[in-house]
Amino acid sequence: MLEIRDLHVRFGQAHILQGVSLSVGARPMAIVGRNGMGKTTLCQAVMGLVAVREGEIALEGAALNGLPPFRIARRGIALVPQGRRTFPSLTVDEHLRLVARRGARWSPERVYETFPRLAERRRNGGTELSGGEQQMLAIARALLMDPKLVIMDEPSEGLAPVIVDHLITVLRGLSAEGMGLLLIEQNLRVATEVAEEVAIMVTGRIAARMPARELAENPELQRRYLGVATGGH
Repeated sequence: MLEIRDLHVRFGQAHILQGVSLSVGARPMAIVGRNGMGKTTLCQAVMGLVAVREGEIALEGAALNGLPPFRIARRGIALVPQGRRTFPSLTVDEHLRLVARRGARWSPERVYETFPRLAERRRNGGTELSGGEQQMLAIARALLMDPKLVIMDEPSEGLAPVIVDHLITVLRGLSAEGMGLLLIEQNLRVATEVAEEVAIMVTGRIAARMPARELAENPELQRRYLGVATGGH
């Protein structure tokens, strides 16, 4: 579905992405790594939000290099950005109606069924929502674009455990429906319970790729690549 080949991104003298190659198919994939490893830059590069100096990015065989972000979104990739990025001047319902598409698999009504808390808060503005509610809204906004692939950058960041549990259930459901998922996470539990395969990013490179279960059950791998113990972040 998504193919990334030898991707390089530089900010001035800083070489952020150093030859990243990655393929994402029908099975959900997670990219894990410590802070500052280039995970968010990779998301931005795929969406055309930062300049790519070298390398190729393709969705279902069609090149995305050089396209503006709105055209990449129309090709079928939706981004749930780190920090949610909701509009403070719009209500929940206005957020959803703004991007809803006629005939799409997802509608505002289906969003309200999936996230009952958003239905309760539909008349509240973006700044009146909790962190968990804002994350639900950011995910719902992406789903309404009817994408082939959703990229989620740290979706569990700052969420209460009960909200994280609900998030895992929702993401598993999306995967079961055939929607492509690329999950960027520091929460190892979320990454390994949602994704079937995990790629580990270290200083701008993909250092390892393995089944999610293997990483979840191997504390030595967790310490070597992530500096965490089982159940940590």
